Amino acid sequence: MKKSAYRYGLLATTALLFTVTGCTQKNITPTWHLTPGAQHGSVDANDLVFPDPNKAWQKGGSIVNHEDVANIQVGTTKDQIYQLIGTPHFSEGFNAREWDYILKFYDANQNVETCRYKIIFDDSYEGILRKDEFYATETYWQPASCAKYSQFTQ
Repeated sequence: MKKSAYRYGLLATTALLFTVTGCTQKNITPTWHLTPGAQHGSVDANDLVFPDPNKAWQKGGSIVNHEDVANIQVGTTKDQIYQLIGTPHFSEGFNAREWDYILKFYDANQNVETCRYKIIFDDSYEGILRKDEFYATETYWQPASCAKYSQFTQ
């Protein structure tokens, strides 16, 4: 009886700790639902919602190679994107229908340009047990002039 009470007490304490810790986290805002239509794999460009850069877990963004970004096309999987430019910079989970990044690029004069990049994924994913994949369906830049970094160069 004493062991059972101890176990239940330990379980209750652990559950309380996780609850309190979760409630005190700052800047942990899931973004998989920000842009209307993203859950369906296609969005209206006029409805795009880019998350507040101050809510990024990787505050400064990351410097990436534009050739890696240029390899992200319609049909690229989440795993491939992860290998090319890493994890999204906000609180998106793997099941999210959109990923957001803060990317930095060196221009011809070695100045750094900061861009925001959004990838929308398809809605056909039915779960890892079925060996399904998420595929990129659309990409967006803010400002729009940053789209030049997703162009292939010779």
